[in-house]
Amino acid sequence: MLKQITLTAIFALGLSTAIAAQTTRTTETERALARLGDLAPNAVRRRLNEMRPPAYQPGPVLLNEIIKRQELTVVSGERVERLKASLQPVLAYHKRDGKLPIYVLRSEQPKAFVACRAALIITTKLMLITSEAELRGIVAHELAHEYLWEERERAFEKKDESLLREIELFCDAVAAITLKEIGDDPAHLARALERMTYIGITAGNVTRSETKTHPSLSARLKLNQWLCQRFAQATNLG
Repeated sequence: MLKQITLTAIFALGLSTAIAAQTTRTTETERALARLGDLAPNAVRRRLNEMRPPAYQPGPVLLNEIIKRQELTVVSGERVERLKASLQPVLAYHKRDGKLPIYVLRSEQPKAFVACRAALIITTKLMLITSEAELRGIVAHELAHEYLWEERERAFEKKDESLLREIELFCDAVAAITLKEIGDDPAHLARALERMTYIGITAGNVTRSETKTHPSLSARLKLNQWLCQRFAQATNLG
């Protein structure tokens, strides 16, 4: 019990200190973390279980339509199967193992996303530029969108830019926690985000700055760094 209280106090103190030292805009980070409540692992698992919607298991017609809309070639083979196997710990943590089909599509754009809550789409470019652990971080972020799926759709409809950025930060936090929980380094997420951003900048379709839907790369990296530091402190206490 003492360890649990101490851990909670560290998280609360660290968060309040970090937020107080930043601008008003970064209250999006504070709100994102507040959604998870106590950041201790057991508390986060309970909170995610409360928030998690039932898995949506689509039929073949919808899956075929989703792939058709992408207008990209589906890639298969031994490497794709290894990729799918490497993602199982993330899917299992979020109770989506065996419930969310994975498709790898040939594209020069490094992307991953959950389409219609029905399929996880990953591009070949993303496979090429990330390690397995980094890709697990990106996929964990995408799976986290399911927890706030309807709220995100409403935010898009209302053009609530601050809420959209807050949701992205929530997904970053969940991704970092996921990596920690499955035995990966949470900093892998930050490395993947940096690489994807720089590739997007080179291609002319991504920016480091804040946008209407996403926080700045700097804000995302600061959140990841803060979480990594708190995880390390919690481990030292153990």
